[in-house]
Parts: sequence; structure tokens; C-alpha cells
Amino acid sequence: RGHGRLAGERLVTATGADGTARALRARHAVVLAPGTRPALPPVPGIDRIGAWTSREATTADAVPARLVVIGGGIVACESATAWSSLGSSVTLLVRDRALLTDWEPCAGEEVARGLSSLGVTVRFGVSATRVRRDPATREALVDTDDGSVLVCDEVLAATGRLPNTDDLGLDTVGLPAGDPLPVDDTCRVTLPHGDWLYAVGDANGRAPLTHMAKYQARACAAAIAERAAGRRPATGSLQPWSAAADRF
Repeated sequence: RGHGRLAGERLVTATGADGTARALRARHAVVLAPGTRPALPPVPGIDRIGAWTSREATTADAVPARLVVIGGGIVACESATAWSSLGSSVTLLVRDRALLTDWEPCAGEEVARGLSSLGVTVRFGVSATRVRRDPATREALVDTDDGSVLVCDEVLAATGRLPNTDDLGLDTVGLPAGDPLPVDDTCRVTLPHGDWLYAVGDANGRAPLTHMAKYQARACAAAIAERAAGRRPATGSLQPWSAAADRF
């Protein structure tokens, strides 16, 4: 166990907690599954107030009386639904003029109506410009570009996640760091030379959802085994998406 980095073709350097490094050479393939980190919006103060991300939104054990959610995608809508249902007064700040802009327009319209019926305040075309905490009350203050100031107990930055591909040694195999990696339908990475590297989940950017990462891992393992046996693996590019809301 340790931190792995590519060091060349089929070569991985694994560094343990004690700093000891060990070189490993793969016979058939190397799979990258580095996960993600929160993509905090470029709002001054957001990194200093203990803002929630998707992780805190699904693990918090206390209901904030007032919650401001920045974002209008799946995590923003599902979190607004959940916390409103638990009794929090939720305000959604959506930079765009609609929710779920990657979906059919009717989906965002129905979810917006559902959120409103739950008592969620949805403010379209509004962005946060600064966030801070009152040192006396510990309340969070959210300045917006329409001149208003929202007072709340917690701020959730539901603005996506970034793949952890910036420290994997991708430069050693001729690939740029920090971006999703281009793959085929078996999650095999398009390399300048060779066909041994695979990337699953958010690392390839095809479908950044937990259930798809798990599905891709199984499909990827099957493809590697089939190729190792000299057989052609099955392929398929169907990617189911879903979002949950209480009412429409």
C-alpha cells in the first residue's frame, strides 16, 4: 500500500507511508482509479470558512437551520432536496438560468418546481462573490452579485469535483496531467505508444457518477482478462444517469 506514480511503460513506483519506494512492473496492464477532490468555486473566502462539499453534505450529523447551496447540478439539487426535507431552510444560488443544464430542459424545470414546493428558495442568475464567517456568531455571510447578503449556518459548494490525475506521473508516458484521460469503451487510455494503460471513474470523465465508476471498474477488469487470454473484449458505451428528487 502506498502512493503510486507511473514511471514509464507498465512501470509504477509505489511509495509507502515510511517513504520507502518500490518499483513494480505490470505484465498486462495498469489501471488508474485515483478518485476526485472538490472543485471549489473561485469565490473569495470559500476555502477559509469550512464550506461543505459533497462529502460533508452526505456525512453531516446535524441539520443546519439555514443552508446556502452554490450550484445547480445533480449534487446541488439532491442536497437541497435532502436537507430541506430534514428541516433546513435552503437557498440555492444558481449561476445559470436553469437547473441540470446538461439534461433535457424539462428535467430542470420539473425539479425547480419540486424544490419550490418543498420551500427551497431557488435564485437563478445569481452568483456568490464572497463568503465569510461572523467571528462572534459563527454565522456564514454570503455576498452575491445582485448586492444581497445571505446569512446562513453552512455553505455547500456543490460545484463539481476534479479528477486526481495531476500527480500520477502521466508525463512519463506522454500524457498531460490534471485532465480527464481519453479512453475507449473498455476504459483503455489512448497512448502515444502502447495499449496497456486504463482509467476508470472520474479519471476518464465519461460519466462522473459513483455507480458508473464501479461499473467501469468491472468492465475494465473483464476487458484486461479477455485481452490477456487473446480474446476480443465486449464493448458498450451506454451510460445511465439519474438524479433523485422528492416531488415533481
